[in-house]
Amino acid sequence: MYDATSPSDDVFENSISRAYDFSRSPQLTQETLPSLQRARGQVRISVGVKDGRTRLKDLYQDGCAKVRLPKVYGSEALETVLLNTAGGLTGGDRINSTVDLGANAMLDVTTQACERVYRSLGSVATVTTQLRLCNSATLHWLPQETILFDGGRFCRTLDVSMAEDASLLAVEPIVFGRVASGETLGDGLFYDSWRVRRAGQLVFADDTRLEGPLDDIISRPAVLAGAKATATVLLVAPDAPSLLDPARDVLASYNAGASSFNGMLLCRIVAPNSMALRAALVPLLTLFRGGLDLPRAWHL
Repeated sequence: MYDATSPSDDVFENSISRAYDFSRSPQLTQETLPSLQRARGQVRISVGVKDGRTRLKDLYQDGCAKVRLPKVYGSEALETVLLNTAGGLTGGDRINSTVDLGANAMLDVTTQACERVYRSLGSVATVTTQLRLCNSATLHWLPQETILFDGGRFCRTLDVSMAEDASLLAVEPIVFGRVASGETLGDGLFYDSWRVRRAGQLVFADDTRLEGPLDDIISRPAVLAGAKATATVLLVAPDAPSLLDPARDVLASYNAGASSFNGMLLCRIVAPNSMALRAALVPLLTLFRGGLDLPRAWHL
């Protein structure tokens, strides 16, 4: 069974090493970066079924990472809301979240608000997430958008280990700059890595890396063609393939696509701004949730 002990710094250093090749800039190394106060956060959540309901088994929170458990009506799932009390991320900040679901447990995880990644002096803001699902568990991983500001450097990794009959709905939205403020993005870094293992077998691996003049990069036709927001939605569940046509119907009027393979359903959405991205995400995620509304934090 997965050991939910505290991750070592190697987890973060490996993520940083993958996200940034320091050999490209000999004058900038992890040793020569200014030593400034940085945010650290760590959350471990473990849930299981007791008396027919999903209940919290263990909760650990440290540093700027906090957890709230609001009351939920009309759903069998337990809901948790992640908070970053640092008010955003900048270079050198590190947050790690670990979520463990016991057999038959049902859990929704979201965030209190959009995360913000501010200008960095050169180092990388790192967010690492480990999700573990036992037999027949159901997890909906529903963080709100991450907004990358000009000069931001951001590395995000999502690692999932799930049982064969477990179900996962995961979304990760990203917004490149504040469109309403007319913000443009110069040099920056966005690195996003997904790994999903089902019954011990790697079934999904996805890496996105954008580094350099971000506005120029995302304006390329083969990248985002000038769109400022995008999201990846992955559904891994026994009934995932049957939802392909309904998902395509929902996304028909948006710049998006959906495909099904290996018992999974993958959707990609690009949009001119965060509001347009949400207009596509909300009905799609509601469909995948069997008609249930998204957590209340999504509507505040």
